[in-house]
Amino acid sequence: MDNLFLFLEDATIPPTNNQSEQAIRMSVIFRRVTNRFRSEWGRDWFAAVRSVVNTGKRQGLTADQSIQQALSTNGSLFSPS
Repeated sequence: MDNLFLFLEDATIPPTNNQSEQAIRMSVIFRRVTNRFRSEWGRDWFAAVRSVVNTGKRQGLTADQSIQQALSTNGSLFSPS
């Protein structure tokens, strides 16, 4: 509860959760179009790939660049710069 109104004090924090909703939109659309994921590993794989691609997108990378960097041994996509 302490951070509920933190966006009023810090202008860099958006007052909505639109980014979170947009991040899961592709998964929701895929689930609705296909009616469901056919396997648990397929569901988990799709979520992992979308997580990597969405994180890269927020850092200005293409999907291909995001996946390559996530699989790279030179550093992680999720490490702070």
